[in-house]
Amino acid sequence: PASGTASTADAMGKVETEASARDDLAAVYRMCHKLGLNEGVCNHMSVLVPGTSDRFLVAPYGLLWSEVTPESLVLVDPKGRVVGDGAVDTSAFEIHSAMHAVNPEKNVAVLHTHMPYTTALCVIQNDTLPNKERIAMCCQNALRFWNDISYDEIFRGWVLDPEEGLRLAAGLKEKRVGLQKHHGVFICAPTLAQAFDDLYYLEQAAKVQVLAMSTGAPLALVDEDVCKSVKEAFDSERENFARQHLDARKRELSRDDKTLKWLAQPKAKGGYDQSEGDRSPEKVLPGVF
Repeated sequence: PASGTASTADAMGKVETEASARDDLAAVYRMCHKLGLNEGVCNHMSVLVPGTSDRFLVAPYGLLWSEVTPESLVLVDPKGRVVGDGAVDTSAFEIHSAMHAVNPEKNVAVLHTHMPYTTALCVIQNDTLPNKERIAMCCQNALRFWNDISYDEIFRGWVLDPEEGLRLAAGLKEKRVGLQKHHGVFICAPTLAQAFDDLYYLEQAAKVQVLAMSTGAPLALVDEDVCKSVKEAFDSERENFARQHLDARKRELSRDDKTLKWLAQPKAKGGYDQSEGDRSPEKVLPGVF
């Protein structure tokens, strides 16, 4: 179905419906394609159907991410049955069903990519990295993920059975980010906006780190107390920042493709109105950029 009667509220109290979830997920697919964060017709991203804890939306295998629309997404139930046109590959089902199930309140959205800079850090011997961490706390964007990354040093190839899906999911019961050696990236978040925001800024942090490492000079790490304070400040506004980011990207996609139609009513421009008379202090975002 393109829309449903079930709904739920996101972290900011906005009511989510199946239609709005489809819009956001299609936008994330398309934007990740535009940013070069995907590979061919592979990798996969999903979101729980609002009001459920075991049914998720995902793009059917075989579509370029630039081809995904809200209507083309398929619904997958706990037994792997697909509602919609197309099929879902085994790895997508085993990974996403397990990651949603391990903590459905936190893992509403699950994104898996092999995006280049972050994946490049997954193929380096970790004992050559500061603190053996693949994402070093060396730039401001990295501090968003302080103490929130699960590192999996085991790689068994394609995820084709429930046991491996559950093993991967265990590391993401509480953490937001998973990096698997030789493989790639997993992002889990309570909203699609947060998951996309995390994916985008994780790749930005990885890009800066890879470029810095290419100089041959040692990385300069941020003091742990600063890491902690920046992370706390960011977490307090995480959904606000993320929602405005995704809404801005959806406007960008609408400008790029006039044929793209959203199922739900589009949101007005985010942030505060910059016209005169709307400069109240509570509408100014805190400076954590």
